[in-house]
Amino acid sequence: MNIDQLIARRPTNDQITHAELRVILHELAATLDQQVPGEVVELGCYNGGTSVLLGQLLKPTTKRLWLYDSFSGLPTKTIQDQSPAGQQFQAGQLTASRQLVEKRFRQANLPRPRIKRAWFADLTPSDLPEQICFAFLDGDYYQSLRDSLRLIWPKLQPGAVVVVDDYANEALPGAARAVDEWLVQHPAKRRLEQSLAVLYPR
Repeated sequence: MNIDQLIARRPTNDQITHAELRVILHELAATLDQQVPGEVVELGCYNGGTSVLLGQLLKPTTKRLWLYDSFSGLPTKTIQDQSPAGQQFQAGQLTASRQLVEKRFRQANLPRPRIKRAWFADLTPSDLPEQICFAFLDGDYYQSLRDSLRLIWPKLQPGAVVVVDDYANEALPGAARAVDEWLVQHPAKRRLEQSLAVLYPR
């Protein structure tokens, strides 16, 4: 099954467009083709719509999918997240269910991912795999993305790719601020696709 077929059959997830999913899956497929060592992580898995597609690509491999989410919705905004275009995003919105994520993996006949329920600020390096080949970061807010980048960056292997959601989303300006600040001291090639920032660490 090719990437377009996977996207057409995806579980409902109105937070990620088809075009964005295509970018995410192509980048993961590239790391698999290049045999980059390490596991795959998604910080901010929400209802598992994207997670299941990542799992589909990983099914023929020995790599494991690691998922992280508070399952309590959005945290409180900081000053870096304030935008007149983003008034609809409030603390507690976008609440998801770990049980739904697990159910979707069972229904898709996929290996069960490793799921950790936590705010990203409470995660430690030991909560993540030792090596990471691909990371999808969907933390929405400034501090969530800063925490995500801090956790994954030391574990990225040569050739690894990081995809950050909402980088070009004016309603969620904290995402771009977190990434831009991080890249000042952690060089990476950055490519923009849709609302995504695709990072290739140097």
